[in-house]
Amino acid sequence: MRRSILIAVGARAIRSLTAARSRSGRFPALDQNSSFLGPEPQGKDTRKWHIRDKRKLSNRLREFFIYSPALGRTVGVRVLLPGIPQEVSPVIHLYHGSGDDFRSWTDFGSAEELTLDSPYLVVMPDAGAGTYSRVAVDREVHDWPTFHTKEIPEFLRKNFSVDFAPENQLLAGLSMGGYGAMKYAAWHPDRYSWAAAFSSPLDPLSAIPAFDIIAMREGAKSMTLFGDPVTDRSEWIANSPYGLAENLHGLHLWLSAGSGSLEESRDRDLLETMVNQQGERFSARLNALDIRHSWFPRTTGLHNWTSWERELGAWLKTLRRQRDYASSDHRSIERRGGSPDAYRGGNSSIRRGKPRVADGGEFSYLTGHALFDIHGWRVEISRRRAQIVCFGSVSTAGFSLTGTGSFRVRTPGLYDPGRRYDVSVSGPTGSSNYSQRADKKGRLTFTGRLAAAMHDPIIPSKRTQHFSTVGQSEVTTVHIASAPDDSTVPDTAHADADSHLETTSGDRGFRGTVSFTPATEG
Repeated sequence: MRRSILIAVGARAIRSLTAARSRSGRFPALDQNSSFLGPEPQGKDTRKWHIRDKRKLSNRLREFFIYSPALGRTVGVRVLLPGIPQEVSPVIHLYHGSGDDFRSWTDFGSAEELTLDSPYLVVMPDAGAGTYSRVAVDREVHDWPTFHTKEIPEFLRKNFSVDFAPENQLLAGLSMGGYGAMKYAAWHPDRYSWAAAFSSPLDPLSAIPAFDIIAMREGAKSMTLFGDPVTDRSEWIANSPYGLAENLHGLHLWLSAGSGSLEESRDRDLLETMVNQQGERFSARLNALDIRHSWFPRTTGLHNWTSWERELGAWLKTLRRQRDYASSDHRSIERRGGSPDAYRGGNSSIRRGKPRVADGGEFSYLTGHALFDIHGWRVEISRRRAQIVCFGSVSTAGFSLTGTGSFRVRTPGLYDPGRRYDVSVSGPTGSSNYSQRADKKGRLTFTGRLAAAMHDPIIPSKRTQHFSTVGQSEVTTVHIASAPDDSTVPDTAHADADSHLETTSGDRGFRGTVSFTPATEG
């Protein structure tokens, strides 16, 4: 009964918002389909993304229609060229909210005017109903994260001169677009430096009706976006900026929301009030994790374009001040005879004796994906159930993994090619010690067993649903050390790490390396 009431209230709020925008003429009136382009591509033309149509709308604004294999259809993308021309441009990925589309930030949010004096290339891709997630619609899957985080960067790389260094990749969005920005930042903290959310729900588990309604607007069935919030709780956390907040260490975070009212009116905007409360909770969560961020709870403001235009302008001013501050400090350092590189935040840890992550410095990462790449490390987990995995204390000295199933981990090229390393694996299934030589790229590869959920049924039921959490908190640890008195051998003198691992670990009784089936991301 309570859930039905919440869904009814949420549906009424979204319908009221849509009707209000429509009456004021501030709702996308153009058809969002691509029928004017003719039939969708078929056969081998569907294997790769490609531009089907493009047009110049102003000196800076370009519009593209791109076929996306991740979505199985053609969608629109608008791009604003930098107001201040750059040889290589930093990029702002700017996302719209539910009920809007790729045109909205330039049609209603003054994005073109607000970025007139900025060096950023601004890309504004479509996001459908605004789930910023994988959505099952009938027999199709709309994979919006792959479109936004893989295909859009490929599109930019091929058509524009842009800088993909993390410090020059920024994410921002309004409402559900801000949710997408924060979620993608938590999924890929090694790719981005900034994430900004204006009036955004950042904890899906405390806004279940809203997420359910938005998924249904995409065409999905109720409660199919992340599953049941009780039995599929891991999926909800895996798609929650709040649940993955600890991944946001080191990023510049900006949050803002209005109060849901105006000074001259007693009426309340329930949707804006709700996201304001979410912002407060998310800020408290970041504070508890000691993550620096900027949280602006406005004393007035509704869930509308007036607020979002203001917030985009305020955020852009903050970016400009930061860049001016960094540039002035660089000039000051140069006048004192120093190097500007010594100032950059990414390198400041070197001066304190702490190596960067790229050089093997320690980091941890929380995820719900079974297949992921982070800071050059590639991890594959074969499992029966969705689970949250902590890839912890990762450095050249080793790492830890939580959860059940089997794993395969390939390191970046952090080791001496051909050198022998001693490996120690310990966990719920036992302990093992063996040696392995780094491949010609300086990488090591490990496979093994995590905890085993012995009673985890393939087909769950109410009687067995509690088994799904058995073993998920267990920790498996891998330690890596240079073998004593070992000299580097030529690349041709040893087999690759995978075959070597199977031979040595098999001889020494290492568990779980006989076979491994890579899992797909999801």
